[in-house]
Amino acid sequence: MALYEGIALIQEKQAVVLDLGTDYTKFGFTGEAAPRCIVRTEFWCTAERRYKRVYEYKTPEELYDNLVNMLHLLYFRHVLVNPKERKVVVVESLLTPTLFRETLAKVLFTHYEVSGVIWADNPRMCALTLGTPITLIVSVGAREAEVSAVVHACPVLRALQSQPLASHAIHDELARLIDEDNNSELHLSDDIIEDIKVKTCFITTRERSGKWAAGETLQCKSVQYPVPGRAAITISGKTRELAAESLFVRDNELASLPDIILQCIMLCPIDVRRPLAENILVTGGTACMPGLKVRLAQELRHLVTQPPYNERLHISEFKFHSAPAHDNSVGWLGGALAGAGDAGATRAMSRDVYVRDKRLKDWVCLLDNTPNDHPHRDSTEI
Repeated sequence: MALYEGIALIQEKQAVVLDLGTDYTKFGFTGEAAPRCIVRTEFWCTAERRYKRVYEYKTPEELYDNLVNMLHLLYFRHVLVNPKERKVVVVESLLTPTLFRETLAKVLFTHYEVSGVIWADNPRMCALTLGTPITLIVSVGAREAEVSAVVHACPVLRALQSQPLASHAIHDELARLIDEDNNSELHLSDDIIEDIKVKTCFITTRERSGKWAAGETLQCKSVQYPVPGRAAITISGKTRELAAESLFVRDNELASLPDIILQCIMLCPIDVRRPLAENILVTGGTACMPGLKVRLAQELRHLVTQPPYNERLHISEFKFHSAPAHDNSVGWLGGALAGAGDAGATRAMSRDVYVRDKRLKDWVCLLDNTPNDHPHRDSTEI
């Protein structure tokens, strides 16, 4: 028996915190400073004889099986605890599909019979780790970059912004640049592309990016990356610097990463815009890339002087927080803090309530957001 399991027999057992990301999953216990494990969101599928990602599904039944296998791996291989004895804190995105939320709840309550689940949204959990009343959360993960404003523990939903500017976009651009460097289509796997990004790439400054775009030749060391089963491939200095430029490229829709940050601020109430600009927290796996915060600050200071922002945003300074945890696990840490106190136990949805109603509360559902004394409450449908 593990040491922490023996201690848990004496006192109330800690809840577990689950942050089920697209590429990586964080799993651990409340009250701790870091997750017990950070693993890929995949499992060994015996039917297909390969590692399968949880988000690879076509039917609700397939998603149910994926979640059952993934949670079995987390509970019985990585932390070695009985799921029936502990509550669960689920840290999720505000844009999580309803099907995914309901299927995960069904797996937790029906298959693993957990006693209760706390549904915590990622923006508020990230803001909780700082303790600031007004925070702008920039979450750059695997598929999407989400920008949300948290004002006094409430996310401003009308200002929520999301664009497919994240790790997968960088991988696609990096694969294209590597093919150009080696004058052939290499068809490298996602694991190799990610390894090349982590070990060799960084985000350059706005000045150097403009010089590369103008056709100038700048000095940056190229490297050789060994690939198993073939000759080493060349990663040029230009590729190392420009792999993440897709995050900052502007188009007619103004959909770059700095643009959606400014658009989120612009859609918030006027009295919180300046505090939001001075309390920016960048989280997610892609936030770990060297130079991201510096480049974001440069781009924001430049764009705020250009239309359409110069007419509505009179802001000249942008400040970034240093997260109290690793950039890729800030949301998990907030979930660990939220579930550790007495308030977490009272907010948990019990298994008895779920079995009786078979539904979850959702911020997009009018039935959950209409006050009880509203005259149209009785006619509200899901």
